[in-house]
Amino acid sequence: MPQVMVVARNFMDMVAALPASKLDMLYDSAFICEAVLRSLPPLAKKYALQMLYVLAPLTAAAMEEWVLDEYASKHRVAIDKLLQLRVFVEVRDR
Repeated sequence: MPQVMVVARNFMDMVAALPASKLDMLYDSAFICEAVLRSLPPLAKKYALQMLYVLAPLTAAAMEEWVLDEYASKHRVAIDKLLQLRVFVEVRDR
């Protein structure tokens, strides 16, 4: 039986499809980090750059305070993309 190979449509899909351990290893390269940052949607890019200056973990509720109601869908898309790429890592607190 022939094997089916899934081909990523673009760079971001390929990176997002990698296992977490391989993705974390890729982020050791400044060139990969720059490529991922440049490929992000504008709002996700803004969040990633904004988080460079935040020293403590930030709750999802606090981030939602940054967003006007009419842009909530764009906010969710940006956050989902950042989570897929492990730029943001979700931590569940007990």
